[in-house]
Amino acid sequence: MSTLSVAHAEFLDQRRRYIGGTDIAAITGVSSWASPLSVYLDKTEPERHEDKDSLPMRRGLALERFIADEFERAKPGLVCYHPSPIVRTDWGFPAGASIDRMVARVEHPRTPIAVLETKTAFRFGWRDWDEDDADLPDAYYVQCQWYLAVSGLPVVYGAADVGDDKLRIIPLEADERVQKRLIAAGREFWQTYVERGVAPEPIGTDADSDALRRMWPDTIPDPPLVFDEANLTAAGILKTYLTEKAAADAHAKKAEEAKQRLCQLMGEHETALLAGYRLGWKSVTQNRLDSKRLKAEKPEIAAEYTTESTSRRFAPPKEITE
Repeated sequence: MSTLSVAHAEFLDQRRRYIGGTDIAAITGVSSWASPLSVYLDKTEPERHEDKDSLPMRRGLALERFIADEFERAKPGLVCYHPSPIVRTDWGFPAGASIDRMVARVEHPRTPIAVLETKTAFRFGWRDWDEDDADLPDAYYVQCQWYLAVSGLPVVYGAADVGDDKLRIIPLEADERVQKRLIAAGREFWQTYVERGVAPEPIGTDADSDALRRMWPDTIPDPPLVFDEANLTAAGILKTYLTEKAAADAHAKKAEEAKQRLCQLMGEHETALLAGYRLGWKSVTQNRLDSKRLKAEKPEIAAEYTTESTSRRFAPPKEITE
């Protein structure tokens, strides 16, 4: 394991002991990567945490220093330094901020005047970094306001490398009203769920699906769980699922019908321009492995290159007729 990976693992272990900036974004429902349930699981059962090592994550960690250096180039008179995590307990729960960099003046290089939050957004999300309107993506806005609340500093600079010829730097001032709501949300989450050991309900995100699989990786095939007929909560959830699934299927069929009608109008053309949109219906050649034939004719090779994975899938409910 690299030094960078070890340091990041230690950082994650510390961060599980308090509510941080990315946690509060998930708790308030604006995160694309986490949910209240996944945050709860990270805090209460860290042994079930799954660190998703990926190139974008490693790139972001590695480029923190580069972005900080470029920020200093763009802001003469300011310097950056890497601080230790800040943790405070005076709000009725452990609240923390693992800040990328503190910003100080050159003449007082260890007296922070602002926070620097570094991001990379090469392929996705770069349009959300709008310098003209001083607008940050929602999840980062919440994260930055949290860091200002925890640190007590008045300004945060969001600095994103989006692949242009310069950083996109957006200053954001502390908003006391927003911070109070975030603090209240963090306190309620910690006292209601973490302290009591009660898991919050999933909210329909991919992070929730991952968390549920982490919570119950093992299964009991038989006998089936029999819900009490008086369990109105479970019955109501099932009714909601069946109703919404039927509506989604109907919408999906309508969308497929519309797509097919567009293809019919395009005929032999691979692309078309319509009402400000570019349509594409191109020929795509794919090479697929005939796994069935490989297993039949070369079973030893198929076995050598076959990997096994286990996951849980929710099967469509079937009405009992007997």
